[in-house]
Amino acid sequence: MTRLVGAELLKLRTTRTFWGLAGAAAGLVVLIVVLSVALDTSLSEDNVRNVLATAGLGGLLTLVLGAVVGAGEYRHGTIAWTLLVTPNRLRAVGGQVLACGVAGLAIGAAVSALAAAIALPWLAAKGAPMPPSGDLLEILLGSASYAGLAAALGAGLGALLRNQVAAIVIVLVQIFVVDPTLAALIEGFGPFTLTGLGAAISGLEGDGDDLLAPGVAALVWAGYATLFGLLAALSTARRDI
Repeated sequence: MTRLVGAELLKLRTTRTFWGLAGAAAGLVVLIVVLSVALDTSLSEDNVRNVLATAGLGGLLTLVLGAVVGAGEYRHGTIAWTLLVTPNRLRAVGGQVLACGVAGLAIGAAVSALAAAIALPWLAAKGAPMPPSGDLLEILLGSASYAGLAAALGAGLGALLRNQVAAIVIVLVQIFVVDPTLAALIEGFGPFTLTGLGAAISGLEGDGDDLLAPGVAALVWAGYATLFGLLAALSTARRDI
């Protein structure tokens, strides 16, 4: 499995899509961090935490990246070559999901480090009260973890649907339409939506019990990603390529 994941990572590193979405994630987070710090006048510890937690927004783009990669092999017809090398379809899908998770984690770590490098000195110069270093590290690690988990889930969904456009549209509709609707209609369900889980993992401050604990949220998200990966593997095993 290690070699399989390594091969998938090599494929990722040699595609323009990977670097384009990684750059877009970095640009989006930098823009939001700069605007947040520049316009912030309250300078509270919670605001400092939330500014750093905006690095988790990169997870939205790694989710899209995973969906593109998972469905891309079917679009370009390279899935046949992949399965010739790795006939075990469960291993093939699992390797791709894991590779996307690792790539997403790398992107998330880089984006989180960039956000911290910009925000922390600037906020300190403005006299903002800094949370304990342990809390800051937890937020940065959470944002990076969210990016990795998001990419893994996207890869499973993409492999299940086999259509890049459909996978991306479903991801965006889920986050921007379905999640808010379910959270409004079903009491107590908000923390279990993709949006609620992502906010919790990234370390955003919620009101009361609005968000799960970061570790619990990560486990729930990992469960979702595993479910999509298993469904994709079963679907691939039953279909002709």
